[in-house]
Amino acid sequence: MNSTQYKFRCVRCGREIDSSNIIFRCPFCKGLLVIEYEKPVFKIDKDKPGIWRYRSLLPNFKEIISRGEGYTPIKRVGGVYIKNEKINPTGSYVDRASALIASYISNFRVRDVVVEYEEVFSKSLAYYLSNLTNIRFCIENEDLTNIPINDLVYLMKIGEIEICGDKHIENTLVLNYANPLTIEGLKTIVFELYEKKINVDYIVVPAKTGILAYSLAKGMNDLEKSGLNIGYEIIATLPKNNPIPEILRETRKIKVIEVPHREILESLKELVSHRINTPPLSATAYYVAKNMSRAIAVITAGYKPTAKIYRDKGLKKIILETIKRRGPMTAYEIWKENQKYSLRGIYKSIHSLIEQGYICFETQTKRGRKVRVYDICS
Repeated sequence: MNSTQYKFRCVRCGREIDSSNIIFRCPFCKGLLVIEYEKPVFKIDKDKPGIWRYRSLLPNFKEIISRGEGYTPIKRVGGVYIKNEKINPTGSYVDRASALIASYISNFRVRDVVVEYEEVFSKSLAYYLSNLTNIRFCIENEDLTNIPINDLVYLMKIGEIEICGDKHIENTLVLNYANPLTIEGLKTIVFELYEKKINVDYIVVPAKTGILAYSLAKGMNDLEKSGLNIGYEIIATLPKNNPIPEILRETRKIKVIEVPHREILESLKELVSHRINTPPLSATAYYVAKNMSRAIAVITAGYKPTAKIYRDKGLKKIILETIKRRGPMTAYEIWKENQKYSLRGIYKSIHSLIEQGYICFETQTKRGRKVRVYDICS
């Protein structure tokens, strides 16, 4: 961790815990822990990739793992602002959390990890932790037959799969979705909205477990403790008659809105018509944001091919070699070095390399205009 003073607070029992290392669960009640900085300062380091530009309010490891997560685009769809998290490496907002978890594991040389299965979280962690540590995916009996076969095969390629409770896991790091590093990673969505000065009053997010909405509220709190005036209100959405997650029932800072299934379907059709293929749960956020003024919907995930190991020996290999040789470059600068290829072909290959997690980018101002500068991911 960095030199910033911090402590942990348990969401369930309220205890405060001082520690020089990351604690993933409350040692007293096994509840969810959050990191609280004693003297938070918000700074933007534009030399760092994606979420790591906000290292002043993140656990700052000596070595960071980045695959191009964060700094996702914002655009209008059907008159509604949306923040499209599909652009993350595995097509999910959870990649923000995985980057922090992977950095922790890399810095502390954690040799063995057990990941409690959760569909999106497990796939993202599998991608980020590949070649970093030995991974075992723990699946509950009742979940085993409901896992999509493509996901199951992918997890088998990365690590071992076992039924929860089958093996002794003492002294092994056990990870589930609800942990303090997940919260730290997800809160960066708020930081990006603040940095880009998005003029909205409401941030609308889908709620399955409630962790995402809670994380954004935590990010707002960190900014306010840094002395900034933040006027966002967090709204969590879920299908009508679904149970409200426990973590949202215990906080008054987040409003919960239920969406009828018919409206979810209509909103999903509208998103698909705009080529945004997202799970139905994300459509609840879109529906609510569309029916409010000055709101932005966070589209948490999209359908995207599973990231593969890089094997291309053509233009993508040349682009990687060019960047390794010359350092960070714009697409135009890469093309100037390889003019036998078209500029369009350069852009297409760069986009593919970003999706695979090999190239990261930063938006910089050059000669009065904003450009993307590409570099090899850490």
